[in-house]
Amino acid sequence: MSYVIGVAVVFAVMGVETFVSAFPVAVLRVIDLVAGVMVIAGASEAFVISVEGISQNKNLTDYVSGIYASLASTIPELSVLTFLLLAHQFEMAWVLALATIFMNSLVFAVYTLALPKDERGNFTLPDAITWVGSDLLAMGAVISLSVGLSMLMLFVFSLANPVLPQSLDAGELIMFGLCLVAVFITYLYRITKYYGKCEPDSSDEGMVCHVPEHRMSSKTLALTLLVAAAGALIGGEALAGFAEWATEVQHLNFIHAALLLVLFGGAPEYVIVASSHRKERIEVALSNAFGGIVQVFFVIFGYTLIVSGIVALVFGVTQVLPIDLFSVVLLVFAFPSLSILRVTITDDAKVNVLESVAMIAVFVMMLYILLVWGTYPLTPIGPGH
Repeated sequence: MSYVIGVAVVFAVMGVETFVSAFPVAVLRVIDLVAGVMVIAGASEAFVISVEGISQNKNLTDYVSGIYASLASTIPELSVLTFLLLAHQFEMAWVLALATIFMNSLVFAVYTLALPKDERGNFTLPDAITWVGSDLLAMGAVISLSVGLSMLMLFVFSLANPVLPQSLDAGELIMFGLCLVAVFITYLYRITKYYGKCEPDSSDEGMVCHVPEHRMSSKTLALTLLVAAAGALIGGEALAGFAEWATEVQHLNFIHAALLLVLFGGAPEYVIVASSHRKERIEVALSNAFGGIVQVFFVIFGYTLIVSGIVALVFGVTQVLPIDLFSVVLLVFAFPSLSILRVTITDDAKVNVLESVAMIAVFVMMLYILLVWGTYPLTPIGPGH
């Protein structure tokens, strides 16, 4: 229902913009935001239903099925980023992609509080997270810290030597993006091959699943995917329109606008986690919550870098992404977020209330610094200022 209403409202806004020139733009953009979220919520649900159907047909485990469902739910976010990049909003897309990491990490930490605990107050994490997901977190932490510090040093030394580049070009963005996506493809291959197929008689609870009596037909799958893809495009265009208006017309700070979009755009995924938990499908909920972190860095951020480079090459943009506080602080701050997640997971393959609260404290502090200190551009102050 939200999908149909949201699509109708988005097209109604387009009609008003075309034929009613006196209508307040601010009202239209806010309506775009709400309608875009409604469409993306419906599109995300359609993606998840289709992926669950494919997973059942292929007899995948709940955890791996949840990973692919979580991956499908990122398509609306990729749609938003695509429209931003086509509008040459390169820095806004960079900030949006990275800001999603902190919000999704906070959601994962909060969700671990709701996980069922044993008599010692621990929840044993699936092997797929402990042995494979933790490796991905380590890779992401090292990449974010090394590239972020390199960018920071490049900025500092460029103040004394103006010949040094003060921005990232298309080739650098494409190279970084391809590296991230290649890591994630390898992760998908490994986790699907060794943890993907369900075994009804397995001693490992994570590998046990029940073969469904009724399978989704190919026609139903195709139709569901088509509806989801159309919703992702429509909702993505509406949210991108709001982001462009908020930053260019209302002069809202990049960080604030990005976090606002993350909060609204990520709502469907958070609903999926809550819904799966309520249905006692803990593996699906957990894989969606955890996947919302690693997939943001390797898939969404990697996609952002690649498409930024391609768009810049097509339109002849030489200095694509300026090296400033917006670009540097988000990348460097991804390190503590990914690092504490890895430590929490690998110390004993379990999570408890103390670890959950510690993670929440770290992510809240990161978000506070981003919201308050992220409003100042990293530019030298001359003697006349």
